[in-house]
Amino acid sequence: MTAVTATTNEDHDHDYNINKNKDHCGHCTTATTGNGDGDGDMTDPKMVPHTKLVSDSEDDAEVVEAKAGEKQRREEEVKVERRRQKEARKEEVERQRTIDEARARMEQEQQEEMQAWAQAVTVTRWRNAGTIDGGSRANTDGMREVHGPLAGARGKARKACVWPLGLGGAGAATGSGTEASGKPAPRQVRKRAERAVTNASPRGGEKRKKVCTTTKEGEDDEDTEEVFRVPRVMAEEQCDALGMLTQALAQVAERMAAMEARDEERLAMEWEMMEIQRAHLAMARRAMDREEEQLELERVQTSIARQRRRGERRQTMKMRMHRVKRSSGHR
Repeated sequence: MTAVTATTNEDHDHDYNINKNKDHCGHCTTATTGNGDGDGDMTDPKMVPHTKLVSDSEDDAEVVEAKAGEKQRREEEVKVERRRQKEARKEEVERQRTIDEARARMEQEQQEEMQAWAQAVTVTRWRNAGTIDGGSRANTDGMREVHGPLAGARGKARKACVWPLGLGGAGAATGSGTEASGKPAPRQVRKRAERAVTNASPRGGEKRKKVCTTTKEGEDDEDTEEVFRVPRVMAEEQCDALGMLTQALAQVAERMAAMEARDEERLAMEWEMMEIQRAHLAMARRAMDREEEQLELERVQTSIARQRRRGERRQTMKMRMHRVKRSSGHR
């Protein structure tokens, strides 16, 4: 009976201690276990509040220094990258400007060539037109000798033109009136003479007559004489002009081909120069990277040497303190 009472008192004291610990610390709980004698108190490690560990000041300084070095290295990398991008953009703008200038020069040269060609064609035409002699009747058969007889079949439309015939030439050519031919002209010839129109000669002289004739279907032109032919000189000059134009076109084509070849060679050389510049820039970037790596290596070596000196100083201080302790112990 006495033993049971003692155990009850011990349990009461145990509960009292637990409640007291709970009131003392609100966030911490203490659990007590015993075998009836009050021994074996233990604390739950999960309920212990976290404590902040304080590192050595030297280690903090090293960490801060390492972080500062890393930040500086990143800033340098960002600066180098921005500089590289800026150079690349500048190089691209310069290349585009060079291409635009070459294209503009090519277009301008082509326009100049076309203008010169058009001017040469115009001069050739006026020169050929100025050499026509309308008063020469001896060359009226040139068209038949060069191109053969004109198509004069009945039932087909016929048109022919001749330049100025001189004073009284129209009457002599058409047979209108009795002064030039000595006999009255047929009705068809008179109709042709009535259709004569006044036109200025290519040489800009006085007003001459340009006679145009047409033969209708069913009309009989056996009594009339065909005198409206193209002079041989005009045909030869036209052939010469065509030959000159052909030669001029060939020369222009050759010049344009040569210009295009020169432009292609120039563009190829410019492209090679740009490739060389890019290679130089790449080499410069590699050199900068090597310098940065070397600086980083030197920084690491300096940090290692600093840590070594710090360790040597600590060892020296420990040895001194040990000697002092030994000397004080001997005394």
